[in-house]
Amino acid sequence: MKSSVGRPREFDPEDFLNTALECFWQKGYRATSMADLMKASGLASASIYKLYPDKRAIYLAALQQYMDEGITRGAKRKADLSPEAALRETLEFVALLSSAPDGEKGCFTIAAASELLPGDEDVQRKVSTKFNAIIKTLEGILCKGQAQQVFRRNEDARVMALSIFMMLEGMRIYGKIQPDREDLKRCNEFIIRTVLLDEKYPTRQAST
Repeated sequence: MKSSVGRPREFDPEDFLNTALECFWQKGYRATSMADLMKASGLASASIYKLYPDKRAIYLAALQQYMDEGITRGAKRKADLSPEAALRETLEFVALLSSAPDGEKGCFTIAAASELLPGDEDVQRKVSTKFNAIIKTLEGILCKGQAQQVFRRNEDARVMALSIFMMLEGMRIYGKIQPDREDLKRCNEFIIRTVLLDEKYPTRQAST
């Protein structure tokens, strides 16, 4: 994005949303002003208002873009990888995010929920949609693994998916204090061992 201020609409909307996302991520929705967005993007208010009517519209669009990227990654793993590989890659990806230098920023979805819920119906719908999409993807991976006799079948796939989801979201919060990546990897291995097929119950189906 060019740095000149006051030019007409000659910028990439996605690039602007990424810039806005970083502002909101660092300062929160309430503490971020239009002046902050203008300064960070190098755009005049007139250019921004050609795309978005106000700060709230920008925030909701940035939140949606962030959520869409995460949902797309999860769906691709489910489609392209074996169940065990998909689960391992999901766990490893979150561990890497959480232990990286930027991990202290946490998850933007969690930040939105923490700041604006309860009380904001638009944000609640978006957060609910994102969380449910992650859970559904995990459940699909686990169901597929159960059908292939890779994952244990004496536990309900949705219960396991919910448990893993809560662990993953907790990992992103833990990332705010820069945890040891090796600790996260060991926890991930514990999760993998927990859901792999238990040879004591090879034919017992999960309850529905």
